[in-house]
Amino acid sequence: MPKIKTDQLKEGMVVKADVKNLDDMLLIPAGCELTPKHIKILNAWGIGEVSVENPGPSEEEPDALAKLPPEAAAKLEAELKQRFWKFDANDPIQKEVFRLALHRRARLGGKG
Repeated sequence: MPKIKTDQLKEGMVVKADVKNLDDMLLIPAGCELTPKHIKILNAWGIGEVSVENPGPSEEEPDALAKLPPEAAAKLEAELKQRFWKFDANDPIQKEVFRLALHRRARLGGKG
């Protein structure tokens, strides 16, 4: 489950695990959709990072794959599929690992 630094949280992100303070007091329950008030509460309590569901690309790291021309993206995907041994696109874990690897390769300009 990805953890996001509190200063990178955005309204609408969904908390994956309960967020508690040092005294084990519940601040935000799992499954809660963050509002600006929630983010202020986290900052006030000094919470450094929060587990969220599928945070997506951060602003510092734009989606490099979306910037590629369709032909280049398809070529990159085909090359990467050759590196995956018995890739099963129906397996959610393999699918997510492949997606992450594909985005990383796109960020690195097709190398890596």
